[in-house]
Amino acid sequence: MLLVEDDLIMSRKRFNLIIIYICILVNLFGQGYVRAEDEKVEESRFLSRYRENLIFKREIIIGGSYSDEKNEMAGKNSIGFEVLKKFSNKKGDWASFLLQMRFVRYDRQSMLMNKTKMQPAHIDGAHDWELELHDVYFKYSGPFKGRLNFRIGHFDVPYGLEQNVDTHSTLVQLMSMRNIGFKKDWGISAGGQLLEMDYEFAFTRGTGAEYIERGENYLISGRVGTPADRNFCIGISGLYGQVIDAMAVMRGKKMGMPATWFGSTTKLADDIIRRWRVGLDSIYLFGPYTFKGEVSYGEDVNQEIINAVFETDYLFPGMDGRLEAIAQVQAAYQDITASGSNNDTFLTLGLNYRLSREVTVQTMYRHDLQRLKDTENDNVIGLQLYCYF
Repeated sequence: MLLVEDDLIMSRKRFNLIIIYICILVNLFGQGYVRAEDEKVEESRFLSRYRENLIFKREIIIGGSYSDEKNEMAGKNSIGFEVLKKFSNKKGDWASFLLQMRFVRYDRQSMLMNKTKMQPAHIDGAHDWELELHDVYFKYSGPFKGRLNFRIGHFDVPYGLEQNVDTHSTLVQLMSMRNIGFKKDWGISAGGQLLEMDYEFAFTRGTGAEYIERGENYLISGRVGTPADRNFCIGISGLYGQVIDAMAVMRGKKMGMPATWFGSTTKLADDIIRRWRVGLDSIYLFGPYTFKGEVSYGEDVNQEIINAVFETDYLFPGMDGRLEAIAQVQAAYQDITASGSNNDTFLTLGLNYRLSREVTVQTMYRHDLQRLKDTENDNVIGLQLYCYF
């Protein structure tokens, strides 16, 4: 009898121990499950916060052109994307990050310069693939609400019309290549919007698409103007520095004087050119017309330069802004104090048709009125399909 009771007591103890073990395991599992669920919730909240105020766009460009002087077809096709992330708190946006990049195929993108065919600086041959960073910067505005912003990265050099006109994907371009040598550069800037003034000043590397450090290249630039959201805006710009610009070095070659650049028999080392500019630009919206103009004066080494561009854009009435015509004249005078100074002047006509919000067809015709010495006038026809979705 005692043995039976002892067996029952031992059985109850074992059962109780098993129940205790099960309760401990359930409790541990439950806590782990809750923690896992909490982590999932936190992860979900993090992803939600990350995706908030995030814009992701894809871009496809299919384009080509024909030059009668070179008698060849050229192509520039790309696929890329753009990411814009805004950072906000209860008081509003305090910073943003922008990344815009393309994978580009270049075919025969040479330019004629004093009888010399020259490739853009970052292209390695007649047929080349390039991974290009266009905009990649972090902008901090903090408590200043747009009155003062700080940027670091790769962005538009604050000079001239490019500050207010987006030519990222257009066939008809402005004069940044003649005044700066590129449109975007690596560096830092400070700028913002005040009551009656937009402003930005930058210190950048002076190399354009690629970050190159040679110990002497740099660029200081800035622009101050009336607010860009008005029907009429006007601005003044300035820049000074030593930039890497091989085409400017070739433009400075004295034709008829073999191996002479800017009055010297020594070609500039590493294609770094000392440059300064001051400029005046303006945009005026009048009904379906937009008038744009920019005039710049300065020097490349010791050659005085005058550059000017005038453009008229017309949106056809009754088409909801889908059809646009463009007429532009550019004039660039090299070494204006010399007798028979070099002069590049050409007319560009464009027609853009927006098939949808995502797709635009662009056409362009360029006719050279006058070119640098010993360079033949050219006629160029261009066609481009631009998709942004």
